[in-house]
Amino acid sequence: MLPLVLEHKSDRELKAYSPVFIHNCLERRIGSYKACSPLRNGNLIVNCCSVQQMKTLLKCPKLVDGAVTVEIAAVPLDISTEDILACLATHGVQSVKRFRFKSKHSPELKNSTCVFLQFTAADLPGEVKLGYFFFRVKQYIPRPLRCYKFNRCGHVASHCRGKLRCSICGGDYKYSECSAAAPKCPNCGGSHSANDKICPRYQRVTAILKLKTVAKLSYADACKAHNSARSPPVPKLASQSAFPTLPKSTVDRSHARPFLGTAPIPRASGVSLDQEKLIVTLTGSRKAHCNSHWIKKSSL
Repeated sequence: MLPLVLEHKSDRELKAYSPVFIHNCLERRIGSYKACSPLRNGNLIVNCCSVQQMKTLLKCPKLVDGAVTVEIAAVPLDISTEDILACLATHGVQSVKRFRFKSKHSPELKNSTCVFLQFTAADLPGEVKLGYFFFRVKQYIPRPLRCYKFNRCGHVASHCRGKLRCSICGGDYKYSECSAAAPKCPNCGGSHSANDKICPRYQRVTAILKLKTVAKLSYADACKAHNSARSPPVPKLASQSAFPTLPKSTVDRSHARPFLGTAPIPRASGVSLDQEKLIVTLTGSRKAHCNSHWIKKSSL
């Protein structure tokens, strides 16, 4: 036997993956091998059949390709998921799941025409063929989870530790008991309900999930990348010597009108300085009365 230990370099250990998924990844890389078993530290030990298989595994940058989930729409209900998987197994499809929903008239789950496909390859095809039908492939971006008890994104009501809040006004009762005249979001305080897609909190979580799915990041890393993209770093203040000297103005100001704000205000004829001070004390205005012609010495 030729044992080879495969170490994990991501947050997820190799033994945490499905054994069938690891087996398929190994067979795509090296073909048939002797045995594979997990170790306590999260790594895997693979017993290769030849030296060439060991060299092939050593040259592989990674064993497990990140699985990508896509969706196809308008799939007839009479096509089972087993038939879809059998048709698309050669295209790198790992699993098939049909979307199910509840209607208002019946509490039972019903199958939808939307089907989720999980590809193991990084390069996704533009379309897939089922029989003689062609379906366009679209990358699936999950919608934010919203708790119907606390009305906040990120968890569900069965795992909620918060108190009951109305989704319309934020009160401590159910939304069916709400009698508020105007809605008020309990998350952002806006004039809308908590389940409205125009809520800034909902749009923020949607953008983070999209970044997480497209860039293949963890949720924490996607939050950091989203926050750094929204708020760019503040540039450091440069010293005064770093700024260039501005050129002197070449505009000819010889014909400019002089500023008269500090020119002395002339007194009216026949009015002494003491009389003018009395006028300013009584009226609070010097310019308006000293420049008028009705101020006479005889009037004081």
